[in-house]
Amino acid sequence: MKSIWLIVSSFAAMYVIATIVGFSTYLLIGPVVMWVSVFTLMPVVSAWLIYGYLRKTTFPLETSMAETAKLLLVWICLSFACDALGYVVIIPAIMHTSPNWTFFRDQSPWIWLSYAVLLFSGYVGRWAYLRSLHA
Repeated sequence: MKSIWLIVSSFAAMYVIATIVGFSTYLLIGPVVMWVSVFTLMPVVSAWLIYGYLRKTTFPLETSMAETAKLLLVWICLSFACDALGYVVIIPAIMHTSPNWTFFRDQSPWIWLSYAVLLFSGYVGRWAYLRSLHA
């Protein structure tokens, strides 16, 4: 991994966008629209950020798959950690309720699918990067 800070900053951009879109669609429209946006808009945003990471760090063809896999592993771990911290600990504390230890079970299977969508985004982002190498 060439730049952990680039990985973390691109993750932060993705997570902030997902959080803003998720909260706004959930609160303004409803949970179904929130999940639809998670599975339509966020794969595009994530793929674009992954493509940007690969372009900025200019990986050769031979190592682009390994670097994409490392990026995705870090992103999924950070997503899980941020979701756990935010939705299990911080939001319940702000609302003066007990920690929501069943958050991941309550959100199944959708939250797990949103993590899996990152894998698809990695494939698309890497595909776009490889195409740009041959353009």
